[in-house]
Amino acid sequence: MKIKPIVEATQKTTAHIHENPILNRVYQNRGVLSPAEIEYSLHNLIKPNGMKGIDKATDILLNHLLANSKIIVVGDYDCDGATATTIAVEGLTMLGAKNVSFLVPDRIKHGYGLSPEIVRLVGEQSPDLIITVDNGIASFAGCEAVKHLEKPCQIIVTDHHLAAEEGLPDADAIVNPNQPGCGFKSKNIAGCGVIFYVIMALRAKMREKGIFEKMGTVQPNMTPLLDVLALGTVADVVTLDYNNRILVTQGLNMINNGMCRPGIKAVLELKKRQIGNIVSSDMGFSAGPCFNAAGRLDDMRLGIKCMLEKDESRAMEYAEQLFELNQQRKELGSEMEGEAIKILEEYKVDEHSFGVCLHEPTWHEGVIGILASRIKERLNRPVIIFTDTHHASDARKALESAIERKASAEEIRDLERLLGDCDIKGSARSVPGVHLKHVLDHINKTDSAILSKFGGHAMAAGLSLKIRHFEKFKSEFDKMVRKDLTEEMILGKMEVDIKNVEPSLMTLEAAELLRSGGPWGQNFTQPVFSQVFSVVTHRILGDKHLKMTVKPVGSDMSFEAIAFNCIENGELPFKNNFEGVFSLDVNEWKGRKSLQLMVHCIQDPSLDLELDKENTNSDSLILSGAASMQKKDIGRVRVENKKEDVAVPF
Repeated sequence: MKIKPIVEATQKTTAHIHENPILNRVYQNRGVLSPAEIEYSLHNLIKPNGMKGIDKATDILLNHLLANSKIIVVGDYDCDGATATTIAVEGLTMLGAKNVSFLVPDRIKHGYGLSPEIVRLVGEQSPDLIITVDNGIASFAGCEAVKHLEKPCQIIVTDHHLAAEEGLPDADAIVNPNQPGCGFKSKNIAGCGVIFYVIMALRAKMREKGIFEKMGTVQPNMTPLLDVLALGTVADVVTLDYNNRILVTQGLNMINNGMCRPGIKAVLELKKRQIGNIVSSDMGFSAGPCFNAAGRLDDMRLGIKCMLEKDESRAMEYAEQLFELNQQRKELGSEMEGEAIKILEEYKVDEHSFGVCLHEPTWHEGVIGILASRIKERLNRPVIIFTDTHHASDARKALESAIERKASAEEIRDLERLLGDCDIKGSARSVPGVHLKHVLDHINKTDSAILSKFGGHAMAAGLSLKIRHFEKFKSEFDKMVRKDLTEEMILGKMEVDIKNVEPSLMTLEAAELLRSGGPWGQNFTQPVFSQVFSVVTHRILGDKHLKMTVKPVGSDMSFEAIAFNCIENGELPFKNNFEGVFSLDVNEWKGRKSLQLMVHCIQDPSLDLELDKENTNSDSLILSGAASMQKKDIGRVRVENKKEDVAVPF
């Protein structure tokens, strides 16, 4: 892996946004056109009436609410799905629903979405209405199964995923900004955001019809939902467009102003995050992984119960379980990553493939998405990680047993055919320039027999296919990726807001403005800068971290700096000088604040040692580069440091 060139981001606007020159340039690089675009009042939210299907959905909801119907929310097992489920259950209850419950598919037993099996389980509870959140847009068989339940039942689909090419499922109402014909301006809203809009539109309809007066109650304030909404939006890594930034900002304000629900507060405290100073990265890299761990390794009902719980002591008990599951997830992820690196070394996958597919039967299905992200960051190309389903695992064990007991050739052939007909599941992650959903759509059009099912977005997707189709799929995937991915794109680059930033601008005031100037996240990224530094002093902390005093070359100014996980076998990642990619950070110690440079990448071309520490969508700092393969190359250390008046107007 060669040194990636450090390039300065291109200004997208020349507008004057802020008095501080660093923050002004950061906003210009992100295309902010006026100061109004960084004012995050709830009154600036896009109104719900532009969302296709929302009027019909709220009509259905209102009828069932007034009839005291039994309503079941079918969620998803990731953080977006869990927060969406929480918003649906809590929001409907706040509006007067008396009989609302939820069901979340088990990732391994049931798979994703409203499947016929999930409909059967829901049907056992005899609901009058089913609402999907963060799923359902491709649930053709599931929606059809609802029609055949013994008790008549309506179905509302709320989702944000891309619709299937064959159309939409037959639901009573569909609310999804990404469905054909929807004019809602923000296509980036998460699943939790979609159901939040539905709840707000239902409240508006009830207000207009005088329902609250007839019920003898007052219109509820829905702002208690905002902390959950911020968590789900950030954790799902959706683009933080202006509308999403409003939602996240207002949720963070709720948390920092002491109005955080007990469950989220407990998780943040266990992650040693200080309420009052919570920023979006704390939600994405500290709280989010803990809630996600429930769906990956256990049961997402735990995460939803934690968010719904009002009692602080019980919420802390749930949070401690989530914290422990996340620790287990990190250990499992590290083991799987080590195994993946060995496969890459042995088969030199990165040298031959533009689109990388790895299959290991024993990898945990709940962690393959994280592994795909790590390998994608390592190789800078699309990656799909596959593992056996439980049916494939059983068939594989039967085959291995037959071989061990020296069964007949005919029996072994039959078991091999049986194994070949079993599905494996894949989790895919992409790089800019390669749209995964489009790639999978094309493969499915070319040969509809290859994929059993698939779905997703540009940058992430899930799929399943029969084992006997794996080699063909791997070839087709690589062929399709090669049409979009170039050698230059694989080499990649590190984009910074300002290259060789003026040292006099690197101040505590600038760091504080940057911290509060977000929320930063997907496509509105955390500001980073670069400089060439000489090292004045350094000391190693905990065998792998580095505390330094550095000076920009040619300057007399010195700065305190820290780089995590950059020491390998006691070796420093530089000789004398290095080019660093860093962010301006506020260091708080015993009530005193000071400027600290948080160094994310150290490059010293004079070294013949390459180290690479990457961390993608995780609050752990994971070794995932050439150092972990004990390779000697060109000097680069990449480290990523994760810390880990409100009324909705409509």
